[in-house]
Parts: sequence; structure tokens; C-alpha cells
Amino acid sequence: MTDHNMYAASSQWASRPADERFWTLEGMHAACEASWRNSTCKKVPFAELRAVASPDGMMIGRQGGTPARLTHYAFGQLATSLGAPASYLRRLDVDTAAVCINADLARATDRSDRNLLFHVNGGLSVRAMLSEDYTRVWDKDVTRYLRDLGVNGWKAPAGRAPMGYTGPTRKATAADILEGQINIGVGTDIAPSGLYASDHDMFAFLVAPDRVIDDGTGKPLMRGVMVKNSEVGDSSLTFTFFLMQAVCGNHIIWNASGIHEVRIRHTGRDPFRKALREFEGELRRYQDAGAAEEGRILDARKLVLGGSKEEVIEALVKYAKGHSIPISRRQFVEGYDTAVDHESWYGNPRTLWANVAGLTHASQSTGFAGDRAEADRAAARMMAMAF
Repeated sequence: MTDHNMYAASSQWASRPADERFWTLEGMHAACEASWRNSTCKKVPFAELRAVASPDGMMIGRQGGTPARLTHYAFGQLATSLGAPASYLRRLDVDTAAVCINADLARATDRSDRNLLFHVNGGLSVRAMLSEDYTRVWDKDVTRYLRDLGVNGWKAPAGRAPMGYTGPTRKATAADILEGQINIGVGTDIAPSGLYASDHDMFAFLVAPDRVIDDGTGKPLMRGVMVKNSEVGDSSLTFTFFLMQAVCGNHIIWNASGIHEVRIRHTGRDPFRKALREFEGELRRYQDAGAAEEGRILDARKLVLGGSKEEVIEALVKYAKGHSIPISRRQFVEGYDTAVDHESWYGNPRTLWANVAGLTHASQSTGFAGDRAEADRAAARMMAMAF
């Protein structure tokens, strides 16, 4: 069983190149807005598309029209639409690949439209080729909202420069350092971290350092959120809320708890408005429920569910069944065992708090994000046993 740390923000910190990193939410938003201004969308019948080989790579367009260069990601989406392996087509020379693609397009029986996202700065390119049902959420709308959120005290934690990084750095000041931040101090060389955007996606890691709660042991818990979106169809718009005890200079999040995910697919009418309703509901709960949340944690720490592992599991199973909470006995056992392994973090493993924390901790080993989110939501509902 691994430690209950979160690594998504650290993976972003380690892999993003300098031109995708931003010091401020304002700078990130400006870049996303500039990309939006240079983008346009158009629906094109799939069967009317034709591939064109060029010295700059594969291009696509309507027969007799002006072709546009396919980005790497859009090429993969075209290949998927044709049922052809993109890796194989990329190994062919561009002329041969165009012949193969056009042969498949000529045989295509799909009469639906494709939602094409064009970029028009410095030449015409296709960033994405998606179904006609796809509803785009623009990165600039997400970053504008996050920029305005920053006025309320949310900020990206400072981060060290990752290995191999050659972009701008500066010395950390006292204003950069969060309580509970590890391996970062005044004078440490830091790089733009926690705020990333590219032609493929955006990702933000923010904390609210002035909204700290006590977990009942005197250890402060900071509130954090990770936000990701993709204009080209690579991911849903996702907000992941959590509490944490510390964050490293490489953005590993230590001892996370209370993990809750809001995931909005890019379909239907105005998914961004739907996402904001859910996000703002969570945000209000995070910002306004400090004392009440501390009280719930203390109550859950005091509630001993049984004198043995078996009694605790039975109490949890009975409550979940009676309240239609989708957690299996096996998951409760894994959560209890995790609480035992991390008693120094969660306290007495026979309490409600330790078992809820153990459930969310154990869920992080699940390979599928949807399963993790469902398990975390179900675990949060178990807290109602305390009141």
C-alpha cells in the first residue's frame, strides 16, 4: 500500500516545457485568450474530407478547398475515425499515408459532420477533429474564472525548476512560501509551476493558504484544487478538490484527504455553465464550512465503530447498505487496513474518520479515474454516520 500522496500535479511539474508554464493566472489566461482569438470552428461532412501530402506533413481539407495542416493529435483523431492505427500511418511516408487515408475516406459510409478546430496564426492548421455532438469548453473561459478566483486568495504553490529545465527562474520570496511547504524556502530558485497551458490542454494546481482547518491533531490542513481541460477532446473538464497537509517543491501533495472530483463531459448544452454551478457549490462548501467541517472531523475522530476489525466492518457495511452507498465489503476491509497502516496520520483505526480517510487513501490505487471519483464520493457520504 503506497502513501496517500497525490502525484498528478507533480507529473505536470516534471514534464511541462518552459513555453507551457506560467508565473501567474493572469499570464496563463492571456495566453489562452490569444489562442482562442486565433482559433475558429467549422463543421464539415466527414465523407467530403480529403488528405493532401505536403513537405510540412499531412494536410486535410474538402475536395477543391484550402487544406490545413493536421497537428499530431488531430492526425490521431482522423486515424481513429477511419479505424486505422495512427502509429502505422505515421511510419509511412506522407504521400503513401495520404493515399491510404483517401482510400478509406472514399469508402466511408459515415455521413455525419466532424467538428474541426482550426488555428489560423502563422498558417492554417487543424488542432482537433471531433464528432458533431462535441461541445467545446474553451480554456480561456476556465482560466478567466480561475484568474478571478485568484483575487479571493487561491494561488499556485511555488515550485523548484525540474531537471533539464532551461526556462526563466527567480529567487523565492516570503510571499511565495506556503505554510506546510517542503523543500522550498526564501532564496530557493523557483520556476513557473502549477499553471500550464498548451495547444493540447490546460492544468492548474491551486491552494487557499488562508483557509486552513484543524484535523483534530493540531496539524493544519490546506484546501487545494486541481483543474484540467482540453479543447481538443483529450479530457473532460475536471475539478478535483482535496485537503492536504503539505506540498513539496516538486508538487507532490502529501497526506491528501477529502478528495472529491467534479467531472463534466464536453457534450450537451453549455457544459461550462453546468461545470461552474457544480464547482461554485463545492467552492462555497470549502470556503464557508471551516468551523463546521472541523466539528465534523472531530466528531468522526471520536466515533469508535467497534471494538475489533470485524465489528467496525459490520457497522460500516450495515450503514452503507441502509443508505444505498455503493461501497463493497472488500473496499471497507481495504480502507480499514490502510487506516491501520497509517495510524500515525488518521489516529485510531476503529474510528469513522480513520476508515473514511482509509477508503479515499485506498481508492488512489484504483487504475481508473472514474472508479476513484465514485469511491471518493461514496466515502464522503459515510461521514454522515457521525451526525
